Amino acid sequence: MHAITRHSLMQWTLVGLAVLALILAFSLLPLPGGIDWETFVGAAQRVWTGQPLYGELVSDHSHFYNPPWVAVLLAPFAWLPFRLSWAMLAVASLVVMMALMRHWQGGLVRTILVLLSPATIYILLHGEIDALALGGILLPQEWWVLVALTKPQVTIGLIFGVPRKKWLVSLAVTVAVLSISLLWFGNWPQTLITQPNSLVEQTWNLWAYLWPWQVPAGVTLILLGITRCDERLLVAASPFLSPYATTSSLLGPWMATTLFLTEWQATIVWASWWGAAVYRALF
Repeated sequence: MHAITRHSLMQWTLVGLAVLALILAFSLLPLPGGIDWETFVGAAQRVWTGQPLYGELVSDHSHFYNPPWVAVLLAPFAWLPFRLSWAMLAVASLVVMMALMRHWQGGLVRTILVLLSPATIYILLHGEIDALALGGILLPQEWWVLVALTKPQVTIGLIFGVPRKKWLVSLAVTVAVLSISLLWFGNWPQTLITQPNSLVEQTWNLWAYLWPWQVPAGVTLILLGITRCDERLLVAASPFLSPYATTSSLLGPWMATTLFLTEWQATIVWASWWGAAVYRALF
C-alpha cells in the first residue's frame, strides 16, 4: 500500500511538473494569437469592476457572447499577465482533451490525432474555451443543461443526454444558476441577443452560407445519441444545430469521429481535414 502511494505521488508530481513546463513554454514561445482570449479576459475583468458584460457600451472587439457564469468562472484569471493566462488556458485545454479521450478510452493514436487536429490548433492560437466547455461532460449529468448553454455550438446536444430520473434536479440547478445570474447581471439574455456585430454574419462562421441546411445532420446525430444513450453523438451534433460555428466548434465531432473509426481510418480523415484547411488557407 505504501509503495502504491509513493508511486501514485511520483506520477502526480511528474504530471504537475509537465503542466508547469508546458505553461512556461506557451508563455515564452513567440506564438501569435489569443485574440478571442482577450475577449474572455475583458469580460472577466468587467465582473470585478462592475461594468456591463454586454451591450453597446462594450467596444466591438470586446463583445462577449457567452452566459455570465463563464465570465465569473474566469474571473481569477482577469488580472494575470495576458501571456501567462493564455498559456494556462492552452495547457488546460490540452489536459481536458486528454482527459476526455481517456474517459472514452480513445487510446494513444486517437488522442494524438485530436491534439494535432485543426480544431485544437485553432483553439490554442485563438484562445478559445471550446475544450473547457466540452470538459463539462465530466461533470455530473445534473449540470449538463448548464454546460449545454455555456457554449451551444459546442455542447447544446448534451441537453438530450440528461436521464429522465435526473431531470428534476437538473432543472433545479439550472433555474438556480439562471436566477442568480439575472439578479446579478440583469436581463442579460436580451442584451446579449441585441448586441451589435452579430457573430452569425462574420466571414469565419462555417455556416454563413449554409444555415440551416446542416441542421438535419444535427437532428440525425441527436436521435442516434438518444437511441444509443451515447453522449459522444450528442456532442457531435451540437455544431450542426447552431447558426454559428468555427473550426474550434468541430472539436466534439472530431473526437467522436476518431472514436467510431479505426485508427488508420481516423488518420486518413485527419490528413484530409488538414488538406482541406491548407487548401482554404492558400486559395
